[in-house]
Amino acid sequence: MIKTAGLNFAYSGEQSFDFPDIDLVPGEHLLILGPSGVGKTTLLHLLSGILPASSGKIFIDDVEITALDRKALDRFRGAQVGLIFQQYHFIKSLNVDENLQLRQRFPKKMKDNERRYRLAERLGLSKQLKKKVTQLSQGQQQRLAIAQGVIHQPKVVFADEPTSNLDNSNCDKVVQLLKDEAEISKSSLVIITHDQRVSQHFSNRITL
Repeated sequence: MIKTAGLNFAYSGEQSFDFPDIDLVPGEHLLILGPSGVGKTTLLHLLSGILPASSGKIFIDDVEITALDRKALDRFRGAQVGLIFQQYHFIKSLNVDENLQLRQRFPKKMKDNERRYRLAERLGLSKQLKKKVTQLSQGQQQRLAIAQGVIHQPKVVFADEPTSNLDNSNCDKVVQLLKDEAEISKSSLVIITHDQRVSQHFSNRITL
């Protein structure tokens, strides 16, 4: 599902990162661990096509995304990649359901109300669908971010530090929630974090 070879990224010719090769089979999950400053978020941005690699190749579902032009890459990422950022990206003028509809319909143009309602119910958001995102609690906003990352049933879901601000109990709950939703969507899940507590949930992991 994800394969990289010789991946490198340099910031303005000053700071340079060389990343280990990844070979992740479909349906398999991966934990990428490391302290601050080793390039974890940079790697996530490379794997998801947000940043262009300085050198090396990245394949997702046998598509070499490092060979795509920007327009094709944007289309591919929108359809096949789910992103869960540390900082949430919602349209504040829309309610919860409208935010989910927007992500569901771009770029696959899906209109699957049952998928949306079932996902909201599993994530405890069914009673918040008509609320503006600014009316949600921090925990509800986090669950909405997870919903946005998986609602379009992408091939792979990337989560950046999803547990960094959580206590032990909620850390376990969020990781299990991510894994469960990835299984339902038949997606591979990649979590990038410095949080060692997440290690117990993944047998497949690399450390930067």
